[in-house]
Amino acid sequence: MQEERTNTMKSDVLRRMTASTLAIALSVVGLPATALAQDTLREGECANAQERFPDNNPGPGSLKSLRPLEIPALNTYVRNRQAAIAMGKALFWDMQVGSDGIQACASCHFRAGADPRSINQANPGGANNANTTINVGINHQLTAADFPLHKVADPTNRNSQLLRDNDDVISSQGVKTARFLSVIPGFERDFGVPQYDPVFNIHGFNARRNEPRNTPTVINTGFNRNLFWDGRAQTIFNGLNEHGVRDVNAKILQATGLNQLQAVKVRIDNAAFSSLAVGPPLSTNEMSFIGRDFYDIGKRLVSAKPLKNQRVANDDSVLATYVDRGDKGLDTTYREMIEAAFQPQWWQSNQIVRKATNGAISFVARPNRPLLANEYTMSEYNFALFFGLSMQLYAMTLVSDDSPVDRFYEGMSNALTAQQIRGLALFTGGAACAACHSGAETTNNSNRILLGTVVNGVRQPTEIMERMFNGNCEVIAYDQSFYNIGVRPTAEDLGHGANDPFGNPLAMIDILTKPRNQIPSQELFTLQAGNIANPPFAIGERTSTQGAFKVPSLRNIELTAPYFHNGGQATLRQAVEFYNRGGDFRERNSAFIDFEIGKLNLTEPQIDDLVAFLKGLTDQRVVRRSAPFDHPQLFVPNGHKTIAGFPVPDLDGVKDEILEIPAVGRSGGTPLKGFLER
Repeated sequence: MQEERTNTMKSDVLRRMTASTLAIALSVVGLPATALAQDTLREGECANAQERFPDNNPGPGSLKSLRPLEIPALNTYVRNRQAAIAMGKALFWDMQVGSDGIQACASCHFRAGADPRSINQANPGGANNANTTINVGINHQLTAADFPLHKVADPTNRNSQLLRDNDDVISSQGVKTARFLSVIPGFERDFGVPQYDPVFNIHGFNARRNEPRNTPTVINTGFNRNLFWDGRAQTIFNGLNEHGVRDVNAKILQATGLNQLQAVKVRIDNAAFSSLAVGPPLSTNEMSFIGRDFYDIGKRLVSAKPLKNQRVANDDSVLATYVDRGDKGLDTTYREMIEAAFQPQWWQSNQIVRKATNGAISFVARPNRPLLANEYTMSEYNFALFFGLSMQLYAMTLVSDDSPVDRFYEGMSNALTAQQIRGLALFTGGAACAACHSGAETTNNSNRILLGTVVNGVRQPTEIMERMFNGNCEVIAYDQSFYNIGVRPTAEDLGHGANDPFGNPLAMIDILTKPRNQIPSQELFTLQAGNIANPPFAIGERTSTQGAFKVPSLRNIELTAPYFHNGGQATLRQAVEFYNRGGDFRERNSAFIDFEIGKLNLTEPQIDDLVAFLKGLTDQRVVRRSAPFDHPQLFVPNGHKTIAGFPVPDLDGVKDEILEIPAVGRSGGTPLKGFLER
């Protein structure tokens, strides 16, 4: 069986790996190069698939020679890049950003850029799931016995006896439900009034809400073309929100003189993380009370001391020169950081913004008195622009390019073990992982796709959209890097197949195959769309976008459990077993599923080899939290205090249990515990 399986590795492994790397891999596996022919079909394949729809994605490589694409004309907005990076790092880790003064962006991304917490981390189910029951229960301490969420008697056979089908999503806890009232400039939290939460409560006392999708890592996201699982964070940042050109009314302020302001549209390319960054601070699942706007965040934080209640290491790799050595936080304000980092035309004016009760704004001379609740300085009103761009520049520094796999592709043949090299051969060939987890980034959701990059001697076509087979071997069109893989039934969460708040499809292929007059945001048709399909995509052409989710990077994957958009697998082995059995809902999702999701027939030793290779993608700097992955102190909610199952009340609901994440400097510190490690 072992010989039969390895002899069916795809022949295009030869073009996916450098000749020297391939020779090393094959010599360890014990196969001659001529043994890589495939002449029989198995589940998950369609006749003539490689000839009709050739897979041009390259296999793994080293990230050392790659860096995220730069923002064109960055100096239009930023005048001091390092100052902007410092501001982005401060904002990312600052607990003051959350409405409650506790929830930071980093609260869900503090270990390897992801969330290892395992208590009170469950959501009732996908975005389209009407079921509001959390099957594992509120404030449940997850254990290994809860996984996988969809469990069959034989992990190699998806049609074997069903032991459990839990439609919960394992994600991250955010704020407790409350309605926003007001802010005081410089204060550490918003004022709000608790509002009863019918889903997230313990005996009627509000508990922290949870996101409907699992938390992915932020490390290496500077390479991504789109962000969030459904891809809604656009590569073009509009300076205000996550929707890019989809929001035709999104404008920020520009000063054309000290006494004149105008509202303008901005289009900042290669800035998907900017678009992502401004989403969670207004999400009522994650960081925000109901009803606050980004200029409310600005009104409170512009005059605030960054990281006011958190310690920062004196040797922090970015913030060392800002540290308040006699106290917590930084010895500056966000206003000073904005003015050091950004061009004056975006923050300097004698005019202020006055917002009427109907939402209309007007510009008036700054009065000689404290501003009213509905009055904002230019810095406050444009805070989303500064927040997004500074976060983008910080995220672009978080590149983990020193894993054993990187060193192997840099020529260190002993960087990977013999077992990992066998796993690499499977990853690139027999298991077909590299078809989607392509390139050094290990994802084809990469700006590399638009560049026609040459990888390992192979030029990558600029295929943002293309055709392929679905699970029924029917030809469909889709957005490359978004796939339905049968994690959950399609109808539970449409993912990339849903619409944005303005009525536009999230998927570009769904936009291009609809009559143009049915697309509210016409500017979408001006976006770079990659190569022209042959024949061109047609109005009414069948697409496959429902239930599709973004291909995540696999770098540091052993540190970022649980896995998939629903957090349904607790271990790497469970994730590989999922693929080995051809997913969990292949038949039910066949009209939309990626045809390559099929039974792999990997043996137990082969699964071990593949898992071992995936662990070779771990950068030890990420494990140790050494530069550039060092960070300030953080206090994260970690479930709720109860006595015999009854809540211990607080002013806003159930009292939090708090976990301290100590500050570390550029040399790092003790590794943090992983998911389910207590």
